[in-house]
Amino acid sequence: MSTMSKQETPEIPQLRRKERFGIWLLTVLLRTTALTSRVVVRNMEVAEAAREQHGAFLVSTWHQDIFFSIWMFRSLHLTALVSASRDGEAIYQVMRRFNFKATRGSSNRGGTEGLLDTLNVLNSGESIAIAPDGPLGPPLEAKPGIVLLAKQAKVPILPWSYTCKREWRLKTWDRHRLPQPFNRIEGAFGEPLLVPPDSPPDEIPRYCRKLEDAMRRVSYELRS
Repeated sequence: MSTMSKQETPEIPQLRRKERFGIWLLTVLLRTTALTSRVVVRNMEVAEAAREQHGAFLVSTWHQDIFFSIWMFRSLHLTALVSASRDGEAIYQVMRRFNFKATRGSSNRGGTEGLLDTLNVLNSGESIAIAPDGPLGPPLEAKPGIVLLAKQAKVPILPWSYTCKREWRLKTWDRHRLPQPFNRIEGAFGEPLLVPPDSPPDEIPRYCRKLEDAMRRVSYELRS
């Protein structure tokens, strides 16, 4: 990666009043749902072991699962890869209230423009949460960015999913999930996925498919 030129820092969008109100509303809903529900993370030790063994890790969560994952990840002190768009900034303004930091990428290139900055974050020992199907889909299809980061930084990808008894679905491209208050919400990490640093470029799509399979497996096991 030493041949990469330094990228300009994406400009942070200024949010409108109605967007700031939406951030406040989502934050209240998130806290209310969490505090009135039984919330369980089955195996937080997977993340702890990955951090101890590799120094850092990548959490892979589908875009539709971001909302409540923010609460479930709050003790991990993650950095989120967010798009340099209004939607990305709005999501981050909720995240930062729950111990997240941000590294920003380009919204029109799926966040890959921020690859160098993101690698620097990983190499400094901070772990990162990424929605591999963001920022605009297709939903539930992993793009190469997360695999390339795992390869270059030599850190594992931790597949993640959660399930709940009752939820609302937004009419967005990802059908975003909003668990309702007074709920049972359970999340889990899957087995860490390591991408060999000497993997040739034509192997990257195969690792994307392996990640998709791993995330489906976590979701299935939570529901069974």
